[in-house]
Amino acid sequence: MDVDARIGRILMVAPPDDWLQGSRDWFDDFQPAGIILFRRHLPGDLEAARAAVARLRAWGGDRPILIAADEEGGFVTQTSHLFPVPPSARSLAWAASPAEVRGVYARYGARLRDLGIDWDFSPVCDVNDNPRNPVIGVRAFGDTADLVRDYAGAARAGLEDAGVLSCLKHFPGHGDTDVDSHLALPVLAHGRDRLDRVELVPFRGLLGVAPAVMVAHLACPELGDGDLPATLSARVTTHLLRDELGFRGVAITDAMEMEGVAGVFGRGEAAVRALLAGCDLLLYCFALEGVEEARAGIRAALDSGRLPMARLMAASERVEKLANSRPTPAASRTAKAEDDTRVYREICRRALRLENAPGWRMLAKRTAGKRLWLLGSNDEVLRQLSQHLAVHGVQSQCTAPDAIAEWPADSPTLVVLAERRPLAAEAVAALQQIAARSPGAGLVNVLTPEVDAPLRDLFPTRLQTADKSDLMLDVVAEACFGREHA
Repeated sequence: MDVDARIGRILMVAPPDDWLQGSRDWFDDFQPAGIILFRRHLPGDLEAARAAVARLRAWGGDRPILIAADEEGGFVTQTSHLFPVPPSARSLAWAASPAEVRGVYARYGARLRDLGIDWDFSPVCDVNDNPRNPVIGVRAFGDTADLVRDYAGAARAGLEDAGVLSCLKHFPGHGDTDVDSHLALPVLAHGRDRLDRVELVPFRGLLGVAPAVMVAHLACPELGDGDLPATLSARVTTHLLRDELGFRGVAITDAMEMEGVAGVFGRGEAAVRALLAGCDLLLYCFALEGVEEARAGIRAALDSGRLPMARLMAASERVEKLANSRPTPAASRTAKAEDDTRVYREICRRALRLENAPGWRMLAKRTAGKRLWLLGSNDEVLRQLSQHLAVHGVQSQCTAPDAIAEWPADSPTLVVLAERRPLAAEAVAALQQIAARSPGAGLVNVLTPEVDAPLRDLFPTRLQTADKSDLMLDVVAEACFGREHA
C-alpha cells in the first residue's frame, strides 16, 4: 500500500455537492476510510437515496467503507426529508424514560441502517449546564452528569440494537462553554476535580462499550496544554482519554474545517498535530481542497520523520477494525413510517411544558373568529406553525417583534421564540413592549428553554418544547388551540 492510500485510511470526507452527477475521481484519489453524508447529498426520494448510498458503498469494492451521518434527532438530522426523526435529546429526557429512549434510538437506527448509514455521530454526552451555550443547548439530554450518562447510554444501546455504530461526543465535554467551536476556539476552564465530577462522568460511564469518541475543538488549559484544542492535545486525547480512561476504540476529530482548529493552524499542520495528539480519524465536511491540504501536510510530516509511520499505522488499524466490526441488529424491524410518527408524536405531547392552562384557554377563546398574531424572528418556524394552526381553524398573521406599529394591540397574540443563543438586550426590550401592550399574549419557546428566562414574569401564559420540528409544532398547535380549548 502506497503512502497516499495509507493516509486515506485515516480520512473521513464529504462528497462534492454534485457527486451524483459528477465522476468518482475524488473517491479514487483520496481512498477514504469513510464518507459523511449531509442532507445536501441525499435525494428527496427514499428509494433514490438508498440507491445513492449503495453506490458509494460499492465504490469501496472489497474494502469496507464507513458511511456516517450526524443524526441526533431534533434539528440535527440529515434525513428528516426521507422519514420521521425523533425530537431533540432534551425533549426525550423530558418525556421518556431511558428504556423508552433506547427503543426510540433502535427505531431511528433501523431507518438509518435501511438507508445504508452504518455510523451515527451520536449520542451527545455533553452536560449542558451553561445557559449561554450557543452550540449544544437542547442537543444535550440535560444539565446533570448522571442524567446525561443514563440517557446517552440508552441512545448508544438503541443504535447498537439496530446494528448501527455510535459515537460519543464531544470529548472532554462541550456543555459549559459560551463559544461555538464552529466559529472560534472555546475554553473549558475547569480543573480536573470539576471535570471528574461533571464533564467526564457520561464518557467514563460509556467508554468501555462505545466504539468511537469524537474529540472537540476546545481548549482545556487546566489539563496542561494551554490553548491547544483538545483535538491537537496529547494530554487530552492520549493521556486522559486512552491512558487514564482506558478507551480502546476510534478517536475521531470534530470537523477539521471548524474555526476552533482551522483558525489556529493551517489544515496541513492541524492534521499532523491531530494525529500526533492521538486522534485516529480526521473528519472533513466541506470542500475537498481542505482534504488535499491535510493529505499533503501528513505526507510531508511522514517524509521528514516528524510523524512516525507507526502512528499512522496504529490509527488506520483502529479504523479498519471499526469498519469490520459493525454490530448485528438485534431483530429485524419492519415498522411503517406511520408507526414512527405515532411514537414520536406521543413523546412530543409529553414533552410540552405548559404553564397557566387557564390563560391558554382564554387565549384560544379570544382567537375564535379573529386573526392570531404570531410574533417572532424565525420566519420558517412562524410559517410552519401558521400552517398547523390553520388545520385547527385558526387564521394567523406572521410578523417580526420590532414591527410593533403594524400589530393591533388588542388582537390575540402569540410570541414565538426559536433561539439558540441568549436574547440580546434590544430583543428583550421589544418583547417587554409587546407584553405591556397585550397582557394576555402567550409565549411559545420552541427551542432553547433557558433563553426565555428574562421574559417569565412578563408572559405568565408560557409553553416550552425544546424542539422546533414540524411534528412538534403540530403538537403545539393542537395543544394550545385544538377544538377542545375553544
